[in-house]
Order: sequence, then C-alpha cells, then structure tokens
Amino acid sequence: MKSLGKILARYVLSAAGIALALIFINAAVFFTFVIANAYDAPGFDRRLGELAASVRWDSGRWAADGSVLEGDYCWAMLLGDSGDILWEEALPAELRRHYTVGDVASFTRWYLADYPVQVWRHDAGLFVIAQPRGSQWKQQMLMSSRSVNLLLNDIIPAFIILNIAAALLMALAFGLRLFRSVKPVAQGISDLAARMPVELSEKGMLGELSASLNRASEQLRRQELLLKKRDRTRTEWIAGVSHDIRTPLTLVLGEAAQLEADRTLGEAVRGKAGTIRVQGERIRALVSDLNLASKLTYELQPLRFQPFRPAEMLREAAAELLNSGIDEAFSLEMDIPQACESLVLQGDAPLIARAVRNLVGNSIRHNPQGCVVTVGMRWEGSFCRLTVADTGSGFPPPVLERLRRPHEDALPSHGLGLAIVRQVAAAHGGTVYFSNPGTGALAVLTLPVTEPQE
Repeated sequence: MKSLGKILARYVLSAAGIALALIFINAAVFFTFVIANAYDAPGFDRRLGELAASVRWDSGRWAADGSVLEGDYCWAMLLGDSGDILWEEALPAELRRHYTVGDVASFTRWYLADYPVQVWRHDAGLFVIAQPRGSQWKQQMLMSSRSVNLLLNDIIPAFIILNIAAALLMALAFGLRLFRSVKPVAQGISDLAARMPVELSEKGMLGELSASLNRASEQLRRQELLLKKRDRTRTEWIAGVSHDIRTPLTLVLGEAAQLEADRTLGEAVRGKAGTIRVQGERIRALVSDLNLASKLTYELQPLRFQPFRPAEMLREAAAELLNSGIDEAFSLEMDIPQACESLVLQGDAPLIARAVRNLVGNSIRHNPQGCVVTVGMRWEGSFCRLTVADTGSGFPPPVLERLRRPHEDALPSHGLGLAIVRQVAAAHGGTVYFSNPGTGALAVLTLPVTEPQE
C-alpha cells in the first residue's frame, strides 16, 4: 500500500502544480492584455503635446498647422482662460461654446457629453481633443495609501494563499477519490500475482480495469487447472510406464545374465546375451532417470538434507563406478586437495552423488574411443565446486548452447542425465556450468557452503 500513498502524493502535487500554473498563467495573460491595450504613457503625452503646440496665433487668429484629427480623434478645441472657445475643429453643434471653471473641472475627468476627451495645458488656455462616443473605457479610482498598502501587503498575498490552499484541497479531494478507486485494483493485482482469485466490483471510475482483472483472474485460474491436470497426467503416465517396464525388464536382465554365464553356449550366443544385458541395464537407467527427472521437475522428489562430507561422497561415487566394470579404455582419477577433506555441506548426498555419476557416465558414453575422467572439488569461501573433466571430444556446440540456456520447468527431449544434474543443482540452491576448455569437456557443479566449518 505504500505505492498507493506515493501515487496519491504525486497526484495531489501534480494537480496542485497544475492549478497554480493556471493561476499564474491567467494572471500573466490578464496583465499582458492590460499592458498591451493601455496607452504608452510617454508616447501618448508627447503626441498630445505636439498636437496642442500645432495650434498657434497666426495673422490675428488661432489656427492649427493642418488638421489635428488624426487616427480616431473626432473633434478638438482650444479654450481660453475666460472659458470661451478660441479655436475648434469639427466641434459638434450640440456642444456649448462657453465653459465655466466647473465645466472644465468636470470634463477634465475624461468625459465631455459622453465623448472621451484628453486635455493638455496650452499657452492660451486648455487644449481639448475627443474620440467618438463609446470608443474608450476610462475610469478613475481614488484610494488612500492605507488601502493600497493593505491591498498589496495583506489582501493580495492572502488571496494567493487561499488560492493555493483551495488548489491543494481540491487536488486532495480528487486524489482521495482516485485512491479509493485504485486501492481495490492494486489489491487485486497483488492477489493476481499471488495466484489468488480476484473478484472486484466493476462499478466506479476504474470499472473497466476491474472487469479486465476479473477476466484475467478467471482465465489464469482455468489455465492453472489445465496445467495441473496436464502435469498430473504426465507424472502418473511416467510413473506407470516406469512401474510397468521394471518387472519385464528385470526378467529380461535375469535371463540374459544366465545365458551370458552359461558355459555350454557358444561364444557368439553368450556375447549377444551380454549385449542384451548391457542394453537392458541402460534401459533401466534411462527409466530411472526419466522417473527422477519427472519428480524433480514437479517437486515430488523428497529431499533429505543432512550434513555430509563431499570428499567422501566423491570417492564413494567413483568406487561405485569402478566396481560397475567400466571399459579399460577409460581411467578415473581424483583431484581433491587436502584442505577440502574437512569440508561439510548440507544437502541430499545420494542425490548429489547421482548427479556426479551422471556427469562421469556422460563422459564415458560420448567418448567410446576412451578418455581420462577426472573428478575433483575446490573450496572457495562460501562455495564448493565439484568438477568432472575429461580428455574426450567435448560437448558438441549445439548441445553446449542448449545446456547454457536458462533452466526451464519442462523435461528435455533428450539428455536426461545432464538435465538431472541441473535439477539437482537448482534443488540445492546451486548452479552447474558446462564448457569445453580446450581439450575435452568440463562440468562445474557449484553448491553453497551453509554448514559451519571447524
């Protein structure tokens, strides 16, 4: 649920940031609009002064140097100090021709008969110029210094703080709503990862997502049932085949051994009986491998973890192989340093010995011309490395590439002996690495050292 808290925090901060950004953007747009549409004070004053100065006393009367009504100005006049009009241009007939001090005070506040006007002090009086009615919006506002200071120092900052608080509260409200909607979905995803059934309400903001999770949960449940049924059928089939083959195979091996030992038979017949026995034993070993690989794949093989000395286990496995009668073309050597004699591991010793025998048997089986097989071990801190090396032809490149792929929970199409080695290593929390170090093949079975050492 900590991730949901992070999502909520990020959502609230993002929403608040967006709200604040909108506030600042709106304020910037407003002030930009006001500034862009306001008169440029220095330029406006300079132009108005130039127009007023263009009205001069000339040849006994007041006249302008051409028309002063440029742009959107509609009329202009020059008032004398007495209130009379000394000069005019396009002055509407509806306007008076004499103005008192009160009139002047009135229209110098920006309007004369609803005409927006501007005024400029002239040597002869007051220059007045107007724009059409309704063309300008002009207001005057008086405010005390105390009010201005209150506005700038208290009201505006308080307004900004209130906006920020409102933005945060709105973001928090929306975030809590999202949190309540996301929480069951997140729990459903966790349950789905744990292979638990998911039944979410398909109403609300995330109803479609909840419906998708419900469908995914149902589909995974059906697939899991099918896989369990398939795995159970496969395991039962392998166990049944192993059991059904064992009895007739035992009879075949017994009869073949008797024929091979019968001195009354010819050498050729006894040789064929020996071949039947050897191949029968090979079939029995393959059936045993298939049964063990199936149990390891589906975790049906009980592991008996006990302390054992790997050096003794390697010698016993080598002695068993030698006593089984390997061909004289093969020789078996041991490479166990004295420092490794006292090493104690925690594991299923018979199963690890089976893996070592499989590695030695693989070297013998794939090098019919003969080779030297060396079984050894190394102790490297928290790891023990059991090695099986030979001087044969090495692993074929396709086989080596396949052996280095990540282990998959499925029985291989061939090479059950090496597959069992990988499964035994994985069951003990270890690894196995195959390589061709120049001449021959090398397999390194790495196991963790968890037992305290003296």
